[in-house]
Amino acid sequence: MLRQYWQRWRQQQRYRVFILPSRYGLSYSILILVMLLGAINYNNSLGHLLCFLLVGIGHVAMHHSYRNVRQLDYQLGRAEPVFCQQPVLLPLNLTNHSPRPIRQLDIAYLPSISRSGWWPLKQFSRYLPVYKAPQLAAEQTSLHLIPIPTNKRGWQDLGRMRLSSVYPIGLLLSWFFIDIRQRVLIYPRPMGNKPLPPPSAMEDSGALQHQQGLDDFAGFHRYRVGDARQHIAWKALARDGILRTKQFSSPSGQKMLFNWDDVADLPDTEAKLSQLCQWILTADTAGMQYGLILPKQSIAIDSGDQHRHFCLRSLALYGQ
Repeated sequence: MLRQYWQRWRQQQRYRVFILPSRYGLSYSILILVMLLGAINYNNSLGHLLCFLLVGIGHVAMHHSYRNVRQLDYQLGRAEPVFCQQPVLLPLNLTNHSPRPIRQLDIAYLPSISRSGWWPLKQFSRYLPVYKAPQLAAEQTSLHLIPIPTNKRGWQDLGRMRLSSVYPIGLLLSWFFIDIRQRVLIYPRPMGNKPLPPPSAMEDSGALQHQQGLDDFAGFHRYRVGDARQHIAWKALARDGILRTKQFSSPSGQKMLFNWDDVADLPDTEAKLSQLCQWILTADTAGMQYGLILPKQSIAIDSGDQHRHFCLRSLALYGQ
């Protein structure tokens, strides 16, 4: 019993549940009021009885709507970096402490939080629906990946989520807020049609090397974000409907150096960063060693996951 009281008190400290009539609830209330006025005007006892019955149904629905979200606990995970215009998958663990399942849970996202004013409905219409959980099992914890939209590179502050429900009959909306208080790194969008710079133009230890690069076909692999469009196997796509890209082998020890001057002919900064991002992903997929030269930063030739992240991070934060 003490543990149950402790859990309820802890949940009450974490968030506050708000409840208001929905659009259907407002129409329902107006209908009852009109019926009540008619019953009073004509002194109709059955009309009074029907009005009181409908008010009782609304009162019971309000109780169930509040209880549906009150015993819900949550825990946020860390979001991983993604590419621009890809959704950030935010891990959210939802724990239902109630002996009854939680139904019709909707999650909406607000990109930025305005701290002016105290009224919680001030930005209510700006929330974007991003996820639906039809049912959460009783006394269980479930993991949900909440997709959060992105629209520009660099650091993105994750704003606020709204968890709401119109259970049981849609007359009332109960909700509470979750302040994410995280920021995630958004890489540039990998995009571009320029081929990789020729290996003969790469310099290694003061001497020029001529190597085959990506000329040796080695098979197919499933399409991944950042793969060059010219490597998509269109014939295989027409045959079985599965999007694949051609895999090419490269000699061991091949080194590439991606220079800002290689993309100087592109129209704007974002296009240049997108092309460099695609080159980095292509070289990393091929198992090559590569480096990056930006106007105010140089990254030595290397390989591996940490090196790829460091290069993409430099592109994401360029000019910021």
